[in-house]
Formats: sequence, structure tokens, C-alpha cells
Amino acid sequence: MVAATRSFVMSDISRQKKFRADLDVDGLTPRHTVGQAVEHYLDHMSIRDNGLRWTAFSRGVKLDSKRLLEDVPETDSEWTVMPEVSAGGR
Repeated sequence: MVAATRSFVMSDISRQKKFRADLDVDGLTPRHTVGQAVEHYLDHMSIRDNGLRWTAFSRGVKLDSKRLLEDVPETDSEWTVMPEVSAGGR
């Protein structure tokens, strides 16, 4: 069985702002989703979303925004938060 993480370190690659969130301490619980944690990070760091969709990556892999925090393994506890980019096909 993989141990679920109890804390996350989130950083915005362009701003180099880091935020450590401990579950049940920083307003997040294991029942929150990755997407809600990203929103919490943006609010806490006063980063405006500017209409962009933001997402979290861990070890180069995009995390599912609907995944519960209780299901995120300890190996994925360091996230890079960034806006999603589209190639803008026509």
C-alpha cells in the first residue's frame, strides 16, 4: 500500500513562490481535490488566474484536478503549479 501524503510543497515556476500546505492545518483536508489545492495556492500567494486554467504537475506528470488529496502518494508531494497552455489549433 502506498502512503498518502500529509503535506504538499507547491511552487509557481515563473514566480518561484513556494507554499507548503499541511492537510488539516492550512484549510485543506484529505477530501479536497488537487484542483481545490491549486486554487488555495493561487489565493494564498495572491496570484490572479487571469481567466487561465491552472494545473499541478509532479515529477513532470500532470495531476488529475479531480483526484482527492488523500489519494496522492508521498512521492507526488512536490508540485509545480502553472497555467495550462494550448497550441491553439484551428
